[in-house]
Amino acid sequence: MKSITLISIFLLLSFNVSAAIELDLRLNIKEPIYTEDINVLFIESIENSYKVNGQKYVIESENHLFNAAKYYYIPSASVSSQVKQKFDRPGHPSPFTEFTLDLSARMKLWSNTTDEQKDAAYYSLLSSKEKYNENVNDVYGRINQNLMKIETSREFLVKSREYRKRMDILLKKMEVSAGAGILKKSDRIFAEVTVKKFDESVLNVLSQIELYKSQIDNITPRRLYKDDYGLSKSYMSSMMHIEPAFFNIDNVMAKNFSILSRKSELMSEKKTAQSNNEYFKVELITLHDIKEHEKSSSKNDQNQAVYGYTYDNNGDSFIGIQFSFTGLDYGNYQSQMSEYELYKKKMIEFDEFIHGINIDLITLKQQYALITQRIDNVNNQIFLTTDVIKNQMKEMMVDESSVLDIFRNISSLSDLEMSQLSTQNELIDTVNRVYVLNSVLPGNYVIN
Repeated sequence: MKSITLISIFLLLSFNVSAAIELDLRLNIKEPIYTEDINVLFIESIENSYKVNGQKYVIESENHLFNAAKYYYIPSASVSSQVKQKFDRPGHPSPFTEFTLDLSARMKLWSNTTDEQKDAAYYSLLSSKEKYNENVNDVYGRINQNLMKIETSREFLVKSREYRKRMDILLKKMEVSAGAGILKKSDRIFAEVTVKKFDESVLNVLSQIELYKSQIDNITPRRLYKDDYGLSKSYMSSMMHIEPAFFNIDNVMAKNFSILSRKSELMSEKKTAQSNNEYFKVELITLHDIKEHEKSSSKNDQNQAVYGYTYDNNGDSFIGIQFSFTGLDYGNYQSQMSEYELYKKKMIEFDEFIHGINIDLITLKQQYALITQRIDNVNNQIFLTTDVIKNQMKEMMVDESSVLDIFRNISSLSDLEMSQLSTQNELIDTVNRVYVLNSVLPGNYVIN
């Protein structure tokens, strides 16, 4: 888009207003060089984010539940013991303390809900991981969005400082013209008001930059942003352009972490409902009975039972397989049906969520096109206004009073520059929303 900056106007204007004033009006705005690696900001913000760190513990919790379901066959063992100090009775002395130890173990071999329970835990774990990635994507998007706004604001401020220098030159020239009677003092006061208005816009942008910084620092308990962080012009240019595929709902459904998390959560709900009615299971069980100081099968010289260590004196120890069939449990059946109904409700909520994203994509596509047109329109206005000023500068050779008209148009250009910055920020909001929906971020920031 063809565009003439305010700097060019001031350069031409200064030569026409006063050839006697010697100024170096050459302007070389170089791309800033940033010394800090921007990836460090992204990584540290993600690692220290409240939301991301909180989700890590959710993943660990779900992982424990998945291990419990996956290794269902690990035996559960219990040990019980009892110590008895028997009272002496006349003719029946009991000098010993009796000790009893019972060991039992139970291992599930299979049940009709084993696979469903394992799948439910797996999908719940998968959902928590996708939720983690969703939080990472949100942090990355918020940082990227604010960094881009800081960058456009910095560019505006660099130009503004140069604009201000040229405006001061014009004010001095107008003061001379007003003293000579060519311009009224009120005209010069108007010019000063215009400059103050310009200064106010600069202060407003500075205030906005501080807001963008705070939004980055609020992500973590640490203040990680530094002024040495920044984005290159090539990066900014590439981010402002969105490929049509990013507005396709099918592409978004395949990549959006929030959608993937909800899909896994739905599968977990379905499997949970299916596993809610366990009616058949097979278990391996064992029991061991050990006693100390109980009458045993050992005999003394008088052929009497003696006290001592015994194992399974009563023949109660065993190992075997147990089959359990509950049959029809109406309560469990109704509970399972209740889970299915809730699953259907969540399916409807999921469809509503997808529909909302699809509408967002349609709206964002239209907004992207309209905002781009608005930026082009502002650039056209800048071009036309500068063309008017060029003609006014030619007229000023005949009538120096036209410098006031030029100043008015310069004020309009200042407003257009602010309008352009505002529209660029709208575009940044739009493109970042699209990138977040498409989960556009480096692969090393996410987990599988």
